[in-house]
Amino acid sequence: MRNLDREHLLLVILILVLGVSAAVMLQRENGRMFPADNISDRHEKIILLSWWGNDPRHKYTMEGVNHFADINPDVVVNYRYGEWNGYEKKTKVWMLSDTEADVMQINYAWLDEYSADGTGFYDLNDLADYIDLDAFTDEQKAYGTRNGHLNALPIAMNSHIFYYNQDVLDSYGIAAPTSWDEMFAAGKKLKADDRYLLGMGKKQMFLLIIAYYEQSTGKAMFNSDGSFNATPAEMADLLVFYRQMLDDHVLCPVEMFDKSKYMDGEIVGTMCWISDTQKYCDAIEEKGVNVSRCLYPLLPDAKRTGWYMKPATMWAISSDVQHPEEAALLLNYLLNDPYMIKLQGTEKGVPVSSKAIEVLDGEGLKDTNEYAATKDIMAHSREMNLIISNMEKEAIIEIFKQNADEYLFDRMNADECAKVICKEIRKACSK
Repeated sequence: MRNLDREHLLLVILILVLGVSAAVMLQRENGRMFPADNISDRHEKIILLSWWGNDPRHKYTMEGVNHFADINPDVVVNYRYGEWNGYEKKTKVWMLSDTEADVMQINYAWLDEYSADGTGFYDLNDLADYIDLDAFTDEQKAYGTRNGHLNALPIAMNSHIFYYNQDVLDSYGIAAPTSWDEMFAAGKKLKADDRYLLGMGKKQMFLLIIAYYEQSTGKAMFNSDGSFNATPAEMADLLVFYRQMLDDHVLCPVEMFDKSKYMDGEIVGTMCWISDTQKYCDAIEEKGVNVSRCLYPLLPDAKRTGWYMKPATMWAISSDVQHPEEAALLLNYLLNDPYMIKLQGTEKGVPVSSKAIEVLDGEGLKDTNEYAATKDIMAHSREMNLIISNMEKEAIIEIFKQNADEYLFDRMNADECAKVICKEIRKACSK
């Protein structure tokens, strides 16, 4: 059993009790699933693959899996997939009940959550005969290494970027904002027409708030060991700043953010992962809109940028895999095979595999928005830190959001709310 929080044991028991219904649901969710009575008669090695994403990702991944099956006829690949919303909770259930897929797309933060000692996932070093590890630098492999065990390989590197509908900004005489002051000035102009400068998801909102905190205080909100570093007084100031962003239409409430409002110009810009460039930049450019790309805003004389990077997503193999060699062949295919590389392109960001770069160089890689954004980010890599897993933990983000709402709706003052947030986040970090 992995090094997971044992207080979830009751959840595991419940899952086992409901095993029959869960199996039915899994049958509906998975692709290429064979009836149970037929599986025992087959001689192929059966591998389960899991990932999350949007419909285009599902489509090209399934096409790639079919191609892999064609060139590896002795391997059957079943798959489960879904949207990101709710996927993290599903993963926790699968990991706790040892029902995770054999080959898994994982978030970088999951390495610390499920494999702090390096034993939660398979050591890919032991599968070097099947995976071209030479396609990755030692630094890239280090991202997925825990306690000397290579648990995962990065697909691409990721950070946040800002995209703005420049046509809307031009209509107001506004240049794409590059500082906090410019953001507030733009938000106040847009407010007259009930428009917002920025809209984003809950995690992005939290990370943007962290950036301002670190720039204004000069210290990290989360220490390298994951512990929480903010004081109640600092958190109270941050809550006031957050409210001001909402009031001045710099940021729209998380509940209001919808991609369609961004596409229509009601929300003028967004902060997103580079890996979401196709969704928030390419898609709006296809409508004939001019898009501006900006980096993080920075306070004058800030000692920290509050700007973080990480592997976009990673491929890992379950420590409980029954057919590790076949799983390794599939993982290598997903990262290094020319057919799969062309299907994926830069949808998950600019790949880090040297094999993938070589293939995509001939496919117009340097003409993509993802490449341009990645180039901008890497030019500032010395100003950035590797993200701390607690910064992305859903439970911690929810603590901030739910309690901040109590302040925003005047059910608590800033000081009271800040004390609750600090206490609950510290407790969550200690688990």
